[in-house]
Amino acid sequence: MTVRIPDQVAVIPEMEADQGAKAVTDQLRATATKTADVGSWTAENGAPEGWSGDASAAANHAMTTFNAAVDAVTAAFTTVAAACDEYVSRLAVLARRRLDMMETRAGINIDIQTLVDLVHASDVEDEPQLQQRADAIAARVARLDERRVAWEDEVAANEDTLVAAFRSADSVGEARALSHAPGQPDADKLRHELEQRNGDPKAINAWWMALTPAEREALKIDSPDLVGNTDGIPVGDRDEANRASMTRDLDRLQALAKERELTPEEQQMLKNAQGARDALDKGDTITDPSTGLPVDSNLMLYQPNAIHGDGAAAVAYGAPETADNTSVIVPGIMNTGASLGSNGESALDVLTQAYKTAPGDSHATIAWIGYDSPDFDMDQLKDPVNAADMANVSNERFAEEGGKRLSDFVDGLRASDTGSDSHLTVIGHSYGSTTAAHAAHDGLAADDLVLLGSPGAGGDAHDVSDLNMGDGHVYVGSRDNDPVTWLGGEGRLGLGEDPSQASFGATRIDVGDGDTFHVEDFGQGLKNHTTYFEPGSESLKDVVDVTVGHDPDVIDGRDQAARDYLKDYAKDEAAHYGNQAYDTYVDPVVDGARDVLDTAGDVLEHTGRLLSPPIPTFGGLFR
Repeated sequence: MTVRIPDQVAVIPEMEADQGAKAVTDQLRATATKTADVGSWTAENGAPEGWSGDASAAANHAMTTFNAAVDAVTAAFTTVAAACDEYVSRLAVLARRRLDMMETRAGINIDIQTLVDLVHASDVEDEPQLQQRADAIAARVARLDERRVAWEDEVAANEDTLVAAFRSADSVGEARALSHAPGQPDADKLRHELEQRNGDPKAINAWWMALTPAEREALKIDSPDLVGNTDGIPVGDRDEANRASMTRDLDRLQALAKERELTPEEQQMLKNAQGARDALDKGDTITDPSTGLPVDSNLMLYQPNAIHGDGAAAVAYGAPETADNTSVIVPGIMNTGASLGSNGESALDVLTQAYKTAPGDSHATIAWIGYDSPDFDMDQLKDPVNAADMANVSNERFAEEGGKRLSDFVDGLRASDTGSDSHLTVIGHSYGSTTAAHAAHDGLAADDLVLLGSPGAGGDAHDVSDLNMGDGHVYVGSRDNDPVTWLGGEGRLGLGEDPSQASFGATRIDVGDGDTFHVEDFGQGLKNHTTYFEPGSESLKDVVDVTVGHDPDVIDGRDQAARDYLKDYAKDEAAHYGNQAYDTYVDPVVDGARDVLDTAGDVLEHTGRLLSPPIPTFGGLFR
């Protein structure tokens, strides 16, 4: 018996270039940005003040000549960066096509081996049927070969296009010609048009998508801080602009640190830039199962000098604009731009669990530090501004302001969504839950809201209906041994109702209770508060169930007031340490502290308007 069976299909060739080419593009764009900065400076500066006559004219002429040269170099960088950007984008498409062909190849080779084994075990009379199966496989091999040839041609064409762009700007004359070429993008005009639309993410997105690739690249290089932090601009473009800004800042500050000691402001800015870089690097540690490549990491927000120097930042893992499921994680106190790396770890834990929970979906998670998280610097304990910043943990001012920024950020995500209509979940932890609740109260374009370890849902939210998320779309995770969750409750100066109360009406997910602890082991109490995203935990599983649209495990809401947990803890501790006279000692102390703080609150309510910022108090703590 003779059956003509195709040979096993060979491995699809690797591309000589990979996603590492993106780093080259980012560096080119950063260099172009720094060059453009020099050009802006020379355009605004001529002869030094006090110069006159021939010396002044010579200096102005030199500046003008130099500025023209800088314009030429910037035009060359812009052209090459745009070509590199398109090259990298095509690389991603070609890499996915290669992965698809490899999967097809694997299936064909399995079928070939199965047929070979079947032929060896068959009789002569089975030959026609077996040959028919072999011919069908041969047709599949031919189609795959056609796809491979077309793919190799596109790989070569992509490389040729990039080489042509470099050759178009590899001499001074060509660079000058590019800077004077008809249709050269007018970055000043584009910047003005973008600024006019700021605050309307949908209008911004429509305007941006109507630009040519050259216009987008020119604006990213000329105004990376604006492009990278404008809600409504696509995620990839924001990332490219912000990476340019980050690289510029790292290069400048690290070089400056070699010359002299950095000022405190410069030191914090450097930490913020390093935090952004660390968060991006962490994405390389996780593989996206849909591509077999490191997860796509995008720097969506980068403002290292924002919020009085604390910085604002956000990194997205995955592609929010095309993902089936997207989550935004809002952290609590003691977070600045420098914390983005550690917050990125929590986002990656959510993403990794999402891959396991819903392997057929695409996912994206975003670590967002875009508001003034109350914090303090141990090295500046005597600084009244530093102390006042941390003291704001006891009131809602930062949460209210942060809620507006969070809502704007989510609006930007929705505006740049490419039609995937992603299931979007906002997850607030600790003080970040109060911030997220304020965003929801004022209008948040999310599908679900998760509040973890919450000290309160904000003074405007008396029950779940005040969060405007619709029935069954607010989830709360609170551990009974998490001391932060003992702080919720009505009170003039508190953080609002405990959202885990049954009377509040939210869905309480099972996050465990956390281990009990005594005062000398208070670190365990803090651990109970900080491990809601711990890999392998029931908490993480249930949180991710919400983000992918599955039903989480739920438990009954609390029927004991949050602050009664605190009083019970004080009573138990008194008994533990041998003092059984709770009524004699603990209760009067608590009541006395409450009276003192309430009196202080009455005074500060009348005087706080005169203070900027107003001094916060802890008067709502024991209500």
